[in-house]
Amino acid sequence: MSGGRFDFDDGGTYCGGWEDGKAHGHGVCTGPKGQGEYCGSWHYGFEVSGVYTWPSGSGYEGQWQNGKRHGLGVETRGRWRYRGEWTQGFKGRYGVRQSLISGAKYEGTWANGLQDGYGSETYADGGKRSQVDFIVKRFSAVLITYFFTKRTTTRKCHPQLTTFERISNKMFRCHNEECKVRAEVKET
Repeated sequence: MSGGRFDFDDGGTYCGGWEDGKAHGHGVCTGPKGQGEYCGSWHYGFEVSGVYTWPSGSGYEGQWQNGKRHGLGVETRGRWRYRGEWTQGFKGRYGVRQSLISGAKYEGTWANGLQDGYGSETYADGGKRSQVDFIVKRFSAVLITYFFTKRTTTRKCHPQLTTFERISNKMFRCHNEECKVRAEVKET
C-alpha cells in the first residue's frame, strides 16, 4: 500500500492511502472547492467507517458499505440527530431521532428512512405517544395507536367500533386511565 495526494478535475482532492489505484486505508477526500469532506477508512475506493461533513454543516459519523451509509451511525442535520441503524443509505430497522433543542424524540423502528412499525414519540412537553402498526389479510392497512399523555386537552375518540376493532382492543388492553385508543381501518 502506498500513499499520496490526488487532485480531481472538478477541484476535489484525496489525500491518504492507495492500493491498486484506489483509495485504501485511511484518507481524507474533499469535494469540489472544499464542499463536503469525508475522513476515515477506505476499502478499495469505498468508504468503510468515518465522518462525512456536508457544506451545510450537517454530518454523519459511522459505517458505510458500497458508498452508502450502512450499519451503525449518527447523523446530525439542522436541529435533529438520528442515532441508530442504517440500511443502504436509509435509516433502517431501529433508531432514535431527537431534537437537539426541545428534547422531542422518536424511538423505534424504521423502514426506507421513514418511521415504520413500533415506536414511541416523546414531545417537548413530556407527553408521550406509542404506536403499533400491522397488516391483516382482510384489510389493506390497520393502525392502532395508544396515546399516553399528560395533557388534559387530548381529544377522546369514541367511534363506532367494527368487529375487528373490538377484537383488537381486547388483544391490546391498556391498564392506564389516561390511555386513549384510536383505530383507523381501511377496508379493501
